[in-house]
Amino acid sequence: LTLPLPTTTESWTAPTATDNCPGVSVAQTGGPPSGSTFPVGTQTITYTATDACGNTANVSFTVTVQDTQIPLISGCPGNISKNTDPGLCTAVATWTPPTASDNCPGVTIAQTAGLPPGSAFPKGVTTVTYTATDASGNFTTCTFTVTVTDAELPVILGCTSNITTNTDPNKCTAVVTWTPPTATDNCPGVVITRTAGPAPGSTFNKGATTVTYTATDTSGNTAVCTFTVTVVDAQPPQILNCPNPP
Repeated sequence: LTLPLPTTTESWTAPTATDNCPGVSVAQTGGPPSGSTFPVGTQTITYTATDACGNTANVSFTVTVQDTQIPLISGCPGNISKNTDPGLCTAVATWTPPTASDNCPGVTIAQTAGLPPGSAFPKGVTTVTYTATDASGNFTTCTFTVTVTDAELPVILGCTSNITTNTDPNKCTAVVTWTPPTATDNCPGVVITRTAGPAPGSTFNKGATTVTYTATDTSGNTAVCTFTVTVVDAQPPQILNCPNPP
């Protein structure tokens, strides 16, 4: 008999015996009696028939109780979402580990994927899994994700202040130069580009020109540096062929 429950009460009809001579009897000589509660595992039941002359015959069968019930996990954390910690490309995430119970003693639970609670999780999605396993090898899992988002803006270093200069001699323009700014970020991969205005060392027309640099990190966060280059015409006009008075 294969029974589906980890413990169960099982009953059966006891076998009978016949013999060529009167006086044969049957008795159970091994295993729990019919109507007993059987634990997980296999029990052998034996009956012995004995005749009046002491001759015997045996019959045996087994009662097997299998634990097919999976463990129960309690307190499985939900998905966790966090921003990166200030100045870092990671975030510390913590939670209370789940527990497990089972219909039979001996269940264990262990983390089988992901980082343990209290770890610094990298930017992106990390899957965390706990697995509960009982003494019969039945198991169940608890899975959740830790998502770390980089919401920190890049930092632009060395943004030039507004520049005011006079036109170059005898020109209505001025060549203006400066040191381009740089950028830093909590995560690797930040780039900075000039997104408006001429490059340093260019010839600027009289008036105000806006120059903009934009720093962009790998998560699409941006920061801008903007300044103006103002070219002023301070050169007086020159009078030619001024007539001399008589």
